[in-house]
Amino acid sequence: MSAAITRFVGRHRSHLVFAVRGMAAALAALGVAIFLKLENPYWAAMTALIVIQPTRGLLLEKSYYRLVGTVVGAAAGLLLLLSTSSPMVLTIALSLWVAACVGVGNLLYGLRSYAFLMAACTCVVVAMSGYQNPPHLVGIAFGRIACIVVGIIVSTAVTALFIPRHSGDEFEDRLRRVAADSVAWLALLLRQGPGRTLVRHEQDILMEIAEIEGLLDVVGAGSLRLKKRRRHAQNLVASLLSLLAVGRMASEGLVRRDAGEQGQSYWRDRLARHLEEVACKLESAVVVNCTAEMTAAAAEARTRFPMMGESLSEIVASLRPVLSGYGTLADATDPRPSAQFIHHRDWREARRAALRAFGTIGAVGVIWSLTGWTKGPLMLMAISIMISIFSTKEHPANFVGQIFCGAAIGSAAAVLCRISFLSGTTEPLAMAATIAPFIFLGVLAMSYRRTAIGATDATLFFIFVAQPGVPISVLPVDLALGAVAMVMGVGSAWIAYRYLVPINPAIRLRSLLAAIVGDLERLAAADSPAAKERLQARMHHRVIRMVSMATRYDADHLAAVEGGLAALAMGKCIVQLQQPPNGIGEALRSLADAVRRKEPIATALADVSTVFYAALGQGVAADAHADGRSGDADCQGYWEDRGAQCPV
Repeated sequence: MSAAITRFVGRHRSHLVFAVRGMAAALAALGVAIFLKLENPYWAAMTALIVIQPTRGLLLEKSYYRLVGTVVGAAAGLLLLLSTSSPMVLTIALSLWVAACVGVGNLLYGLRSYAFLMAACTCVVVAMSGYQNPPHLVGIAFGRIACIVVGIIVSTAVTALFIPRHSGDEFEDRLRRVAADSVAWLALLLRQGPGRTLVRHEQDILMEIAEIEGLLDVVGAGSLRLKKRRRHAQNLVASLLSLLAVGRMASEGLVRRDAGEQGQSYWRDRLARHLEEVACKLESAVVVNCTAEMTAAAAEARTRFPMMGESLSEIVASLRPVLSGYGTLADATDPRPSAQFIHHRDWREARRAALRAFGTIGAVGVIWSLTGWTKGPLMLMAISIMISIFSTKEHPANFVGQIFCGAAIGSAAAVLCRISFLSGTTEPLAMAATIAPFIFLGVLAMSYRRTAIGATDATLFFIFVAQPGVPISVLPVDLALGAVAMVMGVGSAWIAYRYLVPINPAIRLRSLLAAIVGDLERLAAADSPAAKERLQARMHHRVIRMVSMATRYDADHLAAVEGGLAALAMGKCIVQLQQPPNGIGEALRSLADAVRRKEPIATALADVSTVFYAALGQGVAADAHADGRSGDADCQGYWEDRGAQCPV
């Protein structure tokens, strides 16, 4: 037996250490809150577990935004209860508040979104707790804020010294390598022209860029210096997307130019050699004079293919501050890069999320106000957390489904613990000793990827239902009914995500596709260069989001990646066309209408491809004829390289 235990401890040592630290943080926070005589001290223990993060920067930043959201939400809940005592009026006010916070939270990214979602659910928790215990209303609102502060301080003190700081070096190495891959891909494109191998390489580069962009919030958390470097990384991502778009547009044109003009293969080989040298230096991290060489390559490309030269110049301007982190560049005061990064705002899904929150909170609140069910406030607390905090997840129904199982297990364990062990116990040390094994097992399960989601909420629901530190004596039936009401709240949120206003990756992908098509349509109609630049920058982020989501949820994700590359090229083409030919706007509008009606869009895509190919082919018809190939033959070869039929 001792040998088996030794082997288990050795195999799971890191998980056991994590569980001990998490348990210690929760119990210490609970003890401090009890010592300070705060209302509902178990909130401090819950906070100590929630804010635990893999890096110190994330812990500090999440704690900050959680505190901001809690202060705003607690103040809102206090003001609502001071303004009315009518359950129906309170229900309407809470529904509107949660809907507004959830809507704004779904428009933002990262931990700023988390602050709004915390304000949403905290308002309901404070309002419902105060409604059940009116004499302690102010103490509950203040206690909620104070417990959050205690939980953050204790968790930081217990765990921050044992978790690493995120230096950002590994992320910047990855960003440097994808820049090297992009430059090497362009060099091969200049040497070989388009082909199946390069198309697959191009798709891999876009998927890597999308994955890197998803890490930007993590990299910049908790450090002003890293946040500044994150902005540089965003500019570089935008520049790399522009380069992919230009390469896609230029691939066939370069081949035709070589056929029509003597000496073109010479400058292509020369430029390719320069780009290969730059790519090798970036790949091997030998980046001395790297940007100077790329600047020379950009100047050389500009004389032959202006768009390519412009994109290479954008990469130089964006890459310079990134490489400065390696100590190779003394001057960090570079001009602002022309390629900008603008976040996608999904207004459609934000409105749907707000409607979902309003309808769910309103329906449960109306039932509570009409029936007077004493456990209704507990159900509202649980549903407010589920319908707000997890509304930004790509597949919240799946997420909340796992939480439902954890909530049921944690609530059952809490009822058992409260009735069997904590009944009549008021001594803090005895309470801590009683709940310690339950918290330890919960945090241990949290450390494993497969059980992390369910175990997290099992532990949190256990603490909330058991309410350690609160000397109350309740009937076992009432305690069990309260636990059932909270689990019902989780189940109601799952129903809302699945059936009331459904949301899943397929719906989000369709919404992104419609937004991308709308961007292309507006690009075709825009007159201002600044407006076109903003639309193109926003479309770039939408393409990244689409590729990232498709990679994780779609088995046939390469089709979405190829569509994203096509959208980048189409957007670049529209921006470059000074006078769009007749029919381009109509073709894009027909594509947008087909997407909105959820109809097959093959015909509309064929129409758009025909118009764009005609626009790009006007200036190279003579070269194509000199090469002995017609424009249609060129188009056919382009699409055959990509394993598809020419739509023209």
